[in-house]
Amino acid sequence: MKLIEFNSEKYPTFLKNIKDPPQQLYAEGNLELLNTTSISIIGSRACSVSGINAAKQFAKDLASNEITIVSGMAVGIDTAAHTGCLEVGGNTIAVLGSGLNRIFPKENVKLYHEIIENNGLVISEYPPETPKNSKQFLERNRIVSGLSVGVLVIEAAHRSGTSVTAALAKKQGKEIFCIPHELNDKHGVGTNRLIKNGAHLVTCADDILNKLNNLENVNRQEEEPFEQLEFCEPEQYLDVYNALIGPPANVDELCERINKTAQYVNTALFTLELQGFITKTQYGYQVKI
Repeated sequence: MKLIEFNSEKYPTFLKNIKDPPQQLYAEGNLELLNTTSISIIGSRACSVSGINAAKQFAKDLASNEITIVSGMAVGIDTAAHTGCLEVGGNTIAVLGSGLNRIFPKENVKLYHEIIENNGLVISEYPPETPKNSKQFLERNRIVSGLSVGVLVIEAAHRSGTSVTAALAKKQGKEIFCIPHELNDKHGVGTNRLIKNGAHLVTCADDILNKLNNLENVNRQEEEPFEQLEFCEPEQYLDVYNALIGPPANVDELCERINKTAQYVNTALFTLELQGFITKTQYGYQVKI
């Protein structure tokens, strides 16, 4: 296991330019992948069979064109993306929301070893023995998108974590690519909405490759203002927003105030902070004035 600090020459250039970059990365595998041209593939854990097949095929085709595939090694779309990439001998990076000695999910321990054994890379910003929690998975997502020049969204349900990651990627100045879905497909509500709001509709890997070839500078890292992000509506998590009007509060206090789980509260806080509605202080979160 290697420790890559922020000032190291191995630290990925793209990550240095995002908001709140990790100050260190713990890594197993091929460190050279950190500064290659990458596409992040994201999507739902509770995905469809067609979503899995699409993730695998896009990963295979992109990897065959020397694009590194980045994902979060979660079940569902993430696993399909890593697996498809490995099947063609491509390069892939997995970004964990736990420490490297606490692999989650357990069923992907085998995939973890396969990635490393096949010249891939697994990284985390958390010390090796750090267990999983919902907040860390949300924090992890900024690294998944931050490493890449663009993000491919395979499936995203209404108000999903995938849609939040896509909005974060847009703020980071990344290209957003989405596969269209039928109007009555619950797995595609988020992707269709992203397309409606300006994401690139793609049906094959060539659509992505052509876009990348046409970019004047794939290294651009200009952040877009919050106003241009989709989901800019506090009503999405109005219960949490209202609970923060007044004195600051931490996660546990918010869970008690609104009688919701820590996972729900963490997702709400991450989304509201991303959109500029709230801010974090030394005393907790509060509405941004």
